[in-house]
Order: sequence, then C-alpha cells, then structure tokens
Amino acid sequence: MKKLNIFSVLSVFISSLALAQAPIFTTLSSSGKNVFAGVKLLKQGMEPDTYMLQVSADKLTSNKIKLPDEIIHREVVGLLPVEGNKLLVMSQRTVEQGDKPQFHLFDPENKTWKKVAQGDCASFSKMKVETSSVTITCLETTEKGSEIEVPKKVTLTGIKFTNSGEVTFPVMKVEKENIKAELLGDTFEWNQLKVGMNKKEKIFKP
Repeated sequence: MKKLNIFSVLSVFISSLALAQAPIFTTLSSSGKNVFAGVKLLKQGMEPDTYMLQVSADKLTSNKIKLPDEIIHREVVGLLPVEGNKLLVMSQRTVEQGDKPQFHLFDPENKTWKKVAQGDCASFSKMKVETSSVTITCLETTEKGSEIEVPKKVTLTGIKFTNSGEVTFPVMKVEKENIKAELLGDTFEWNQLKVGMNKKEKIFKP
C-alpha cells in the first residue's frame, strides 16, 4: 500500500481552510420568545453552507438550527414571525444571478420544516407583509435596459403573520415587546449578534 505524505495531506487541509471565510450573519427576526438569525459560511468557488442561530430571549442561550437538505446551501434572506411561535424562512440562491426565493415554515417546538411556497422574483429588496400573503417588490430589467419595480404577490395558505407592513431586507435590528436584537460588524459582514431582554444583554457569534 502506498504511504501518504503527511506534509501533502496537511497542505491540502490548510489550503481548504484558507478558502473558507468566517461565518457571518445575514438577517434577523424576533418572535417575541426567541431571536433568530440567518448564518452563512462562504467558501471560494462554492455554494455557502447555511444554518440559523436561535437565541432564547429569557435565558440568553443559543443553539444552531440545521436547515432542510434542499436549502442548506441557500442564503437565509428573510425571517418572518408567524402565529404559534413559528417562523417563515425565506431562502434564495445568491451566487451569480440568484434564483426564485423559497418559503419554508419552521416550527421551533417540534423542529419540523415544511415548504409552503415559491416566489417568482430573482432580485428584490422590499416586501409588503399582509395577514396571509407577501408582496415582493421585484427589480426587473426592460428590453431597453432600464430597471423597473414589479410587485408580485405570494399567497401563503394556512399561515397568519404576527406583524404586517413593509419590510426591507436584510433586517439588521429588531425590537419586539421587551426584546432587542441587533447585528454588529461591517455592512453585510455582520459577525456578532447582540440580544437584550429587560436589563440583561449578551453578545453571540455565528
């Protein structure tokens, strides 16, 4: 059997580490009971590895939440609280031209996931949240090369949001009831999450 050169193995291992950046936060939300944040780990020339960080607001403890296999390499671009302490997770492939956003319902108590819808919009930054639907402001390019905004509605049957109104992504700061949360760091390179409840406060890393 041919022996492996330990130095070659170490060189490959170190090179692979160098290609991966430190994980960063992508967006933020609060259900009033927990704080949730999207996290991604970029690797040069590859799709990102993604997951969520959940922080218990009363105990100020955190745990990582694995995403379903079909969206584990898609960036978490939006998190919207739903009645029943559930969460609507909006994900998108952000490498190159991106793709249509997908919506999954996450139940923190039962740790279950369910895909509920898909949008028809590759580029957007704003969203209007209504009782059981969202309207995405899509950015599209005309034949003449100019950019226009086109609203596209996504109906979410069986889902009732706890908040309604306009949302601009990414969300960097939330305040709900007695909970405050904020992403810290350079823009789009947020590497810390500050969560406070009453007079308690703690910093979390992805």
